Amino acid sequence: MIIDAHAHMDEIESLGWMDPPERVIGIMDKAGIDKAVVSTYCNLPGINNDALEYVYNGVKKFPDRLIPYVRLDPWYGKRAISILDIAVREYNFRGVKFHPAHYTLHPFGADTVNILKRAAEYNIPVLFHCSDESMCLPLQIAEAAKQSPDTKIIMAHMGGFYHWEDAIRVCQKYKNVYIDTCESPFPYAIKEAVSVLGAERVIFGTDIPTDNPFFEIEKIRCIGLSKEEEDMIFYKNIAGILNLEVE
Repeated sequence: MIIDAHAHMDEIESLGWMDPPERVIGIMDKAGIDKAVVSTYCNLPGINNDALEYVYNGVKKFPDRLIPYVRLDPWYGKRAISILDIAVREYNFRGVKFHPAHYTLHPFGADTVNILKRAAEYNIPVLFHCSDESMCLPLQIAEAAKQSPDTKIIMAHMGGFYHWEDAIRVCQKYKNVYIDTCESPFPYAIKEAVSVLGAERVIFGTDIPTDNPFFEIEKIRCIGLSKEEEDMIFYKNIAGILNLEVE
């Protein structure tokens, strides 16, 4: 089984981003991905304030395949928290996505940490874009993890090209932090993460439809892990975080 813990589903014609659920499912089928966590490209509140309904309706078409996360802009403070409440209570969303470079707030700021703490109350994870851009660095996200130790935080992209060692060190220090392998260009960095942290702290993701899922899968399979370690990365870890029942 493969569960992709980092995918997208959205249609923003003005930006040329047209990735409806049917396209995402088609890519998953070709790559052999059984389930995928999906969030929009845009933040809420934002240019598409129907994003909750869009994701909810898309997931309803493929309830056994797609898992919804809400993508939030912490600039909006209590309004963003109210959207999270609606997403979880009314639409059964299973997590939160943050992309700090898109709204230029430090991950450890009060507005972001307030959302992290609300996510902890719901026992849902928060996926941070964590790469080489300003506001998205592992050591900045570490400060957020320190302030909200009960929140399960996943650092996407393992810190990017230049900060993957920082990402591993952050996970060593904060037991509520995980890394996802999505778009990390170095298979040896993934192997090092498994060696240092254990496979239970590493989560598979692809960033489809914008990335190549075959490459993302091969990165895990080419580094000489055991079958149990591969299974943990490909699906068991995220299934445990999301409380999913899987075979």
